[in-house]
Amino acid sequence: MEMNPELIQLSTQLAKIIGTSSVQVVTDKIKVAKGKKNSDEIINTLEEIISQLISEKNELIQIAQAYDQTLIAQKMTDEEIEYITGSIVPLIDQMLGADENSEKLRQQMDVLKPLLSKETINIMQLLGFNFKRAIGEPLTELVRELINSKKPITPEDNYDLLLVREQKELEYIKLAQNEEAFKNLKELYGRN
Repeated sequence: MEMNPELIQLSTQLAKIIGTSSVQVVTDKIKVAKGKKNSDEIINTLEEIISQLISEKNELIQIAQAYDQTLIAQKMTDEEIEYITGSIVPLIDQMLGADENSEKLRQQMDVLKPLLSKETINIMQLLGFNFKRAIGEPLTELVRELINSKKPITPEDNYDLLLVREQKELEYIKLAQNEEAFKNLKELYGRN
């Protein structure tokens, strides 16, 4: 399973902070501070330790908030789930209509309807299923490809197409020069 790059970065930051602010590291710094003879040096060192701990705490809070935001972005809200489950089934039923050929599809939809329930979606999300990534991203890609297939062919596209055609012609010429290969090609296409 491919992990979200943002979560990987957050995990790395978290590990770094945990490594630098372990109990042993802080205890060692305090021991060194207590070993100094001048009380001003001890106070300054302890203030630095406290300042560093506060800074690390703030970083941990930011990391926790970033984790939260990343995970919230993956989870659908109850309102989103209700909207989807309340809209998609009637929409599919409407699309199927009363056509005789759609009866088999209607039976298949009856099997799928329980999967499109609020409870099922919530359970799947609790198990870690990311609907937005699993369904939304491929659907977005499909629509992008559909739109790109409808756009006019550019001169660059024509050039690429012409290049492929020329390469194909060259291969046919090479094939025609080899009697055995040409014979095999004719047999393949059922021509004498």
